[in-house]
Amino acid sequence: MKILIINGSPRRSKNCSKIIENITTKLDEAKLNYEVLNIYKMNIDYCTACGYCERTGKCVIKDEMTPLYEEFDKSIGTIVVSPMFFQSISTKIKTLVDRTQAFYSSKYILKQPSIDVNKERKGMFIAVGGQPKYENQFLGGQLVMDLFFKSINTKLISNVYMSNSDEVSYVENKEFQQELNEKIDNYIKEIKSI
Repeated sequence: MKILIINGSPRRSKNCSKIIENITTKLDEAKLNYEVLNIYKMNIDYCTACGYCERTGKCVIKDEMTPLYEEFDKSIGTIVVSPMFFQSISTKIKTLVDRTQAFYSSKYILKQPSIDVNKERKGMFIAVGGQPKYENQFLGGQLVMDLFFKSINTKLISNVYMSNSDEVSYVENKEFQQELNEKIDNYIKEIKSI
C-alpha cells in the first residue's frame, strides 16, 4: 500500500524534481510509503488505439507500463507532477495516461473492471508553467488529468499550479512553496483517513 509519485519532467534537478523532494520529505515525516516513478527513464510505448483493451480489458503492449497496472490497483494514492508544454502535460505523462485506456475500457465498455473500484484512493495533480499566470493556463492539462484519475479509480482531491517558473524557480517562489505545503499536508490527512 503506497503512494505513487509520477515525475513527468525530463529535466533533472529542476522545478518538478525539487517539488517531489519536498513531497517525499513530508511523506517520510508522516511515515507513509511511496515510490517515485521517473517516467522519462521508463520504456512506455504509445497507445496505438488497436482496440485490444476494449475486447479484453488489458493492454496488448508489454513494456514497463505492464507492472504499473498492478501498482495503480494496489496504491492508496497517486501524485502527478508535470511541466506544462503547449498548455498541456508532458508527452511522457500523456503516454502514460493514454495507456490507462485499458482500465477505462474494462470499467466503462466491458463493465468488468480490471482495477478494484471499491478501493479508496486519493490523487493530486501539480503542474508547473513557465509563463506568467494567465486565464486557463492549466486547463488543457487539467482536462486530461481529470480523465486519468477517473481511469485509475482515484479521487482527485487537489490541483496545484505554479506559474512563471521561467522567471522564478520553485526554490525562489516562497508563496508557491507555502501553498504547496498546505496542499500536501491536507493530502496526507486525506490519505491517513482511508
